[in-house]
Amino acid sequence: MRAIRTLALAAAALLSSLAPVRAEAQDRVYVRAEPGTPVVAVEILVGVGPADEPAEQAGITYLTARSVVEPARALLDSLGARLEVEQRKDAVAFSLIAAPDVWEDASQALLVALFRDPVDSASVIRVRRALARELETRRQSPADALARELDLAVYGEAHPWGHPSVGTPESVSRIGAADVDAFLKGSFTPERSVVAVVGPVEAEAAVARLAGFMGEGALRVTPPEAPRPAGEPVHTEYDAITTWVAASWHFGAEADVEALRLLSRLALQQVSFGPSRRSVYDSRADVLQYPGGGEVRLHVVVPPREAEQWAARLREAVGAFAGQALAGPAFAERLRRYRGERLLELDTPEARAAAMARSALLGDPSATLVDFLGLSPERLQRAARGLEAPVIVFLGPSEGEGA
Repeated sequence: MRAIRTLALAAAALLSSLAPVRAEAQDRVYVRAEPGTPVVAVEILVGVGPADEPAEQAGITYLTARSVVEPARALLDSLGARLEVEQRKDAVAFSLIAAPDVWEDASQALLVALFRDPVDSASVIRVRRALARELETRRQSPADALARELDLAVYGEAHPWGHPSVGTPESVSRIGAADVDAFLKGSFTPERSVVAVVGPVEAEAAVARLAGFMGEGALRVTPPEAPRPAGEPVHTEYDAITTWVAASWHFGAEADVEALRLLSRLALQQVSFGPSRRSVYDSRADVLQYPGGGEVRLHVVVPPREAEQWAARLREAVGAFAGQALAGPAFAERLRRYRGERLLELDTPEARAAAMARSALLGDPSATLVDFLGLSPERLQRAARGLEAPVIVFLGPSEGEGA
């Protein structure tokens, strides 16, 4: 109960900062002015990923993204700004944090690197070498192995999302500077991008400052191909003493994503470590939304001999909410906790900028931050009923081995 009260107090403090504020928007630039925020966060999403890559150049999106910003890092460092680059299935994210007095210079340096400067061959070589080493190291991570196997099971061998979004050490090592330059010019274009700014800025001036880099016209997003999920559970041998059991439920374009986020949290509570679930070593829930749909993912780490049992429990944890709707008081208690958790996820300007940019890329002209005010037991039930049958993946030793 104390944890719930703590979340409620934190939520109350954050609600004022997340109260509906009209974001200034023009030419895919969204600005949320927050006078009390100590820094300015800028999120740039470029809607390019594996679906845009030639088959023999897997990972060129991420290599290009890191290579083009490499020459600008010295200037960003001198300004005290921080830049992170992350590759997702449908977009690459550039997350910039800077002090209020230098954010315009830092943002301009980043946008010039993305949309105007040519590729620096030496930067490509350095980044390619470093990236190949990173990807080789990631092969040893069970979390990465689980993501790879689940992507393959959910989307299929022939689907561009069925393979690592960042490529492999082998594919990245084959990509040359000329390939990166051509990909940059053809795919990293303003009309495929959105920018979100959160912080102590004057909204109209900020929009005017950045809109010149974005060109005119509507956002252009490439719809993903339909997934080709595995029809049966997938068992993959992995050298470990535990087994990762993962489930993915696909949802379509009309799904109630906020209700599905709540559903994922409630289901996670049913399968996480507890007095009656002492054999659960780890658990996680994610809702991944893309143009045209997305996935609800749950996974647990358990002893190999219990893997099949936990696959059934994952199904039950989600499926139970498709039955009878939760009673009002029980739902209200769970909703209070969920609201607190969601608000805490958005308690930094960089988190809010990322949420706004993501919402805009998915087609929301208002760049909505949260949508939980109208959640109800009926919405939760409808969201659960709209999910497709799950894809199940087991990663670990054969039953009877390991823990």
